[in-house]
Amino acid sequence: MKRWLFPALNHLLFIAIAVFFLAPLTWLVTSAFRENPSVWVEFKDFTLGNFPRVLTGDTARWIRNSLFIALTSALISTGAAFLAAYPFARFDFRGKTAALFLLVLSMTIPLSAVMLPTFSLARFLHLQNTLFGVSLVIAARQMPMGIWIVREFIASIPIELEEAAWVDGASRWTTIRRIIFPLCGPGLAVIGLMSFVAGWGDFTTNLILISSEKLYPISMGIYKASIEATSWGYVSVDYGVMCAIGMLYMIPPMVAFLFTHRYLVKGMVLGAVKQ
Repeated sequence: MKRWLFPALNHLLFIAIAVFFLAPLTWLVTSAFRENPSVWVEFKDFTLGNFPRVLTGDTARWIRNSLFIALTSALISTGAAFLAAYPFARFDFRGKTAALFLLVLSMTIPLSAVMLPTFSLARFLHLQNTLFGVSLVIAARQMPMGIWIVREFIASIPIELEEAAWVDGASRWTTIRRIIFPLCGPGLAVIGLMSFVAGWGDFTTNLILISSEKLYPISMGIYKASIEATSWGYVSVDYGVMCAIGMLYMIPPMVAFLFTHRYLVKGMVLGAVKQ
């Protein structure tokens, strides 16, 4: 094979991947500013009329509900993952290997496979049709990955730092709070971002647990606002409204990423380079 052929194939593959991801985004942005958008990318009939139609009380409520779910999921998963990861990193106990294996195994279970047990458990705990119940389920889905990432961060911290604090009279909880927790900041930021994005963008869990329209997050609001029933009995999709809400939908995860992007690479590859 000629030397120039392999780099050329790499460039073609990169271009194909870029087009695959950028084409839908281009359609979303152009359609949000078009008067009568279609399923094709077209640069004509631009207008700002779609945005006043979506900036209503319903949209504000959807965003508020989604922010509650996303922030609550991030707080629960980050705190619980940190507290659960410390024993795995610092102690040797019976069943530790099996527990870690089960954590990895749980990551492979799709949500659709446990929809019925999730709904039944939420109803039993009176968490059905509540935003906190949705947040709790989403946080639980993020816990296995969170424990693994934070565990590697804690394991990379020298135990001598804690031992020196113990000699000075500090308790274990004090060393966890004042030494371990600050040094795990990058890992906790990664888990927080993952959980925030999962809570903000989740549709399936909300579809299972939420029945009241007043509790709809923006992921379900997009569906409700963009689909209208016609007099002929068919359903029409208002692409302009859907894309305008979609652009608002993208802002919070992008802002969260801007605040935590410096920690992403370190948090994701720490376990790989450490082992």
